[in-house]
Amino acid sequence: MEILDNLDKGILYELDVNARIPASRLAKKLRKSKETINFRINRLLEKNYLTGFYTIFNTSKLGYYYIKTYVKFKNLTPKKEKEIFNYIQKQSNISFLARTDGHYDMIVLVMVREPGDLIAFLNPFMKKYGDYIHQKDMTTFITAHRFNQKLFTPELATQRTNYPISMGDYMLDETDKEIMLLLSENARMPLTEIAKKLGIDPKVVKYRINKLEKNQIILRYVSSPNFSKLGLQFIQINISFKDPTAMNSVLEYFDSTNKCLFFMEMIGTFDATIEVHVKDSEELKLIMDGFREKFAGYYTTYDIMAISRQYKMVWNPFR
Repeated sequence: MEILDNLDKGILYELDVNARIPASRLAKKLRKSKETINFRINRLLEKNYLTGFYTIFNTSKLGYYYIKTYVKFKNLTPKKEKEIFNYIQKQSNISFLARTDGHYDMIVLVMVREPGDLIAFLNPFMKKYGDYIHQKDMTTFITAHRFNQKLFTPELATQRTNYPISMGDYMLDETDKEIMLLLSENARMPLTEIAKKLGIDPKVVKYRINKLEKNQIILRYVSSPNFSKLGLQFIQINISFKDPTAMNSVLEYFDSTNKCLFFMEMIGTFDATIEVHVKDSEELKLIMDGFREKFAGYYTTYDIMAISRQYKMVWNPFR
């Protein structure tokens, strides 16, 4: 792996705080020329250290919530496994799909507005592939906390984003939905490009985006690092609590490791899922030893999974 210099690390940090920051403003913050900043961003993308930029939406306010399904396979050939993952990827309400190493073999995140949306995915899937499912466990997201990347800049400030527990019914028109779709695919897309794609005035695009931000439908614009390219393992830790009042303290602990990106509070098989990105098993062991030492007596069990392949990640409910 090539070694990133301090400028690369600074750019990665700033783009994760606000992926829509103009290159001119980023150049001023990092005391470099605009041309240098643009060159470095393009190089990070070309060399696949960054896979892109996406937008975090307040899905609760839009009336959506997430169901996470953990699946353990049985009697599965590589050919049939490929068929199953291809089938799920094509389903419209799938937000996240990954192959895992650990007790479970697959994670599926379904975005729904009502139980019928889950049934519409789950029943056909089980009818088609139920013979290959050994175990299926499910949890419902209460809320998700997203921290900023501090993997290479732990001395810089933490920024935390989360959507509320309470559900809403904020109404969007088709123009809002089309803008959100484009921003979910590329959070740095210029206003002029969005306007051209949608056939509307850039001033209208700017007004709509500002309104979505003001009404907290758009929460944040962030980057999508390629963790494997950066030499990091993608690990999910699932925790069941004996004492749920420890949730906030556990959240603060994992944030303090500077390795945590997402912390999800849930109801179901597990009470929390934590996503960390670590260099190796020794670094993970240090984190978990600290957790066990600090929170002994507050949890009943935890499960660790490595994400071996990520097939899909979509945060827009209107795709």
